[in-house]
Amino acid sequence: MKAASATAGLAALTGCLGGGGGGGESTWRTQELAAVPAEEYDSLYESSDEDETGETINHLTWTGYDASNVQDPFRDQFDCDTQLDLFTSNPKAFNRLESGEWEQFHQATFDMAWLPELAEADLIRPLNYEEWEPYTFDKYIDMFTKEEGYKFAFLNEDDYSFDVDGTMYGVPQRFGWASFVVNKDTVSESDYSSYDAAWSEDYDVGVYDLMFWAMQIIMLREGIDPYKEHTDEEVEQVRQATFDLFDNAKTLLPDFASMNQALKSGEIDIGFISGNWINGTLRRGGDLNFEAHVPEEGAIIWVETTCMVKGNQPTVSDNYLAYMQQEETAKNLMWPSSGGTNVVPHEAAIDAVNEEQSEVLRVDDIPDIVDKSVFYTGVPDLEKFEPIWREAKARI
Repeated sequence: MKAASATAGLAALTGCLGGGGGGGESTWRTQELAAVPAEEYDSLYESSDEDETGETINHLTWTGYDASNVQDPFRDQFDCDTQLDLFTSNPKAFNRLESGEWEQFHQATFDMAWLPELAEADLIRPLNYEEWEPYTFDKYIDMFTKEEGYKFAFLNEDDYSFDVDGTMYGVPQRFGWASFVVNKDTVSESDYSSYDAAWSEDYDVGVYDLMFWAMQIIMLREGIDPYKEHTDEEVEQVRQATFDLFDNAKTLLPDFASMNQALKSGEIDIGFISGNWINGTLRRGGDLNFEAHVPEEGAIIWVETTCMVKGNQPTVSDNYLAYMQQEETAKNLMWPSSGGTNVVPHEAAIDAVNEEQSEVLRVDDIPDIVDKSVFYTGVPDLEKFEPIWREAKARI
């Protein structure tokens, strides 16, 4: 955050298409923001009194983004409001936008696998990579930079496939992994090196009723690529593995709060599935023996990615997106005053966490976790596996 970078940033954002959104009918004002300290925001924001008051950013997103330590600094600096509508299901949120609710929102944060669907449905607008690079990708850890091949924010506009050389449609904001959670005090390390531990009679297992992620983890355990069309033989293989899992399980858990309680009370030794966003609450409370472990079969990496929704935008919309990329904001998003703990791809924010936060978030483990895992890109025939899950639940 030096004067030189501020000058470069100002030059980059001056002349943005729609203030960085690119295309569409909007009246956005551009200003340099992300390369300067927060206390200087006001001096850079030139607007009339009419623009400065009464504006609201409507953001469709996940829990944690609404935390006071994440939102209040922006509200104070820009004398405006932010309204966050929280969701827990990508498909349901997509259906809301597609049914016409896109008019109610300015920004939306989906798991990155939904970018192709959102773009093809003309619900989000492209971003200019060169203009946004200093505020976003220049700040990221290496594995999330375009130079290292991170492609899940870019789309080939011919077929809306992920393409690192394509058009930028989103900004990576927060990420994590789906795997299983183990109580390291009761489960042998040699056992939890594989998902097979959840199929073992030696441990009490709770199954979280979250078919979407669980089926992908079962496929990894079976050595099946989740992100392709599946043969009848593969579907049958997944069916048998799912039935075996449920036959071995002690309980079916309706939500992650129930799973965390079952772990903490000692009712179960293993929760299938889980992830850093689920068991982070336990770890933040001091129970570091509970770990969303990533065994040799790997995990599923998801990346929450913020997009500009089509339609008119408030004049401060660009500033809000850039603000969310600030070191302090990103750090607060990892450790929000409400909501669970998750990791952000911002290098300076990760470097700024203290020793306790680093241990809870498992910062040192992230390179190995990502290296052995796969990025979630969408299961093309998920409907084949939904009946299997329903049948399996009847077996507990």
